[in-house]
Amino acid sequence: MWCRTERRPGVASKASIEIPADAKNLVDRPARLSTRIAAILVDQIVDGVFVPGASLPTEASLGASFSVSRPVVREAVKLVEQKGLIRVKQGEGSTVLPRPEWNLLDPDVLRACLRNDDDSRLRRDVVALRSGLEADMVRRAAAHLSPEDFARMALSLETMDVATEPHELYRADGDFHRTIHYASGNEIARTVVSSLVREVRGTNVLGDRGREIYAAANADHRRIYDHLQAGDAEAAALEMAKHISSRWLLSTPL
Repeated sequence: MWCRTERRPGVASKASIEIPADAKNLVDRPARLSTRIAAILVDQIVDGVFVPGASLPTEASLGASFSVSRPVVREAVKLVEQKGLIRVKQGEGSTVLPRPEWNLLDPDVLRACLRNDDDSRLRRDVVALRSGLEADMVRRAAAHLSPEDFARMALSLETMDVATEPHELYRADGDFHRTIHYASGNEIARTVVSSLVREVRGTNVLGDRGREIYAAANADHRRIYDHLQAGDAEAAALEMAKHISSRWLLSTPL
């Protein structure tokens, strides 16, 4: 279960905000205060400190906890509301909403939910979503890949064969996929997949992907490349779907 604390819906939470050790002196940091505070509040809600039906602390209380002004708190709370986690009503304060109303494609929300995905249900959903979108982009890209695109993909394959540094392998892996993404012309799918990959990487649920993992992934890439070279879009799409389902989020059993 995502919620680690049990309280009756509709009852205001008695919990106080928990400030991470590295965030207690926000006033001294250059990052936008409201954005940082909003991210902390998202974490608190997803962690179950404030459950659906509970109320967040008042603006005055939050301002005192973070040592910031009420306008900064007000802006942070508005950001959390835009992410679908709370409803703000004048005179009633901020009420935490049920999980089905949360915007799971919001980077902060997705990142926090993945960290709390104890039964891997969300990860399975994320893998299925990326697998479907990537396969569709392969189908659409097949008729539009240029000689330059194939050359770029071939370079990515060669780099992954010889690179040893994690950042080199990760970049070459990403370049291979992005070449297909852009050739597909599907901007929505490309944006969603990029967000998923970025946030999953940010949670470190992938763990340390060693040389052998990338070698296996590159063997998949070569089959996808060969199918595309042969003009077999459907075989390439099926191989891509299999690749994502079997190689992504390897560190957590699905």
